[in-house]
Amino acid sequence: MGRKLGLAALWVLAVGCGSSDDAGGSSGPKAPVLEMVMPMAPAGLHVTWKNVTSDCDSVEGERMSATSPWAVVFTVPGTVDNEHDGTATEKIAHSYRLRCKRGEEYSEPSNEMSGTPQ
Repeated sequence: MGRKLGLAALWVLAVGCGSSDDAGGSSGPKAPVLEMVMPMAPAGLHVTWKNVTSDCDSVEGERMSATSPWAVVFTVPGTVDNEHDGTATEKIAHSYRLRCKRGEEYSEPSNEMSGTPQ
């Protein structure tokens, strides 16, 4: 019994105490955090977020609806924290997510938020 427990502990140490880099590349850029998607007059949706990675080269905004798959609809400099999407179709719900781009690296997609232009 003691030997089995010792081997299990050794396995946990070998597997569980690896380097700090996880499969997602913990040193890579982190996704912005969406804070609000709000209808704006006369048309469109205003998207706001908090930048988590201070040195993003750009932030890409992706949008989808029930009839359209995810697609990039805007790219702004990495220090920007909002964008007005005047191309969002009225009376159709649109979902957004963001990614930070730094060099050739992209963050994972952010949280998602939705809104419907008036």
